[in-house]
Amino acid sequence: MFKVLVVDDEEGFLQIIQVVLSRAGYDTIVASDGKEGLEMTYSHRPDVIILDDMMPGLTGGEVCIHLKNDQKVNHIPVIMYSAGAKVRNPEYIRKIGADGVLFKPSLPGEIIETVASFTNARVS
Repeated sequence: MFKVLVVDDEEGFLQIIQVVLSRAGYDTIVASDGKEGLEMTYSHRPDVIILDDMMPGLTGGEVCIHLKNDQKVNHIPVIMYSAGAKVRNPEYIRKIGADGVLFKPSLPGEIIETVASFTNARVS
């Protein structure tokens, strides 16, 4: 079973994504801020990370840059998830090294399809 780490400081979004992915057959773990997201990445080694961009403390962009600069975890796909304008800018996404983008709010099918595009690619 593929493991997805969801990092978001908004409890409602965490719960929604967790339910959507669990129903689709994914094992989900959650973190409520960037620091905890980094810790969970190293301790649980998820197959995919869904990362909110706008969080207090370490932003999602900062977390993504850190992960993509570490050879131990830089193979893990990072999907940025935000209502903010920055994630709509392809240059920003390239700069931080994110592998994909979801816009808040996303329909359940969009969330599943985006995660599946990374987990299916790794199976084949």
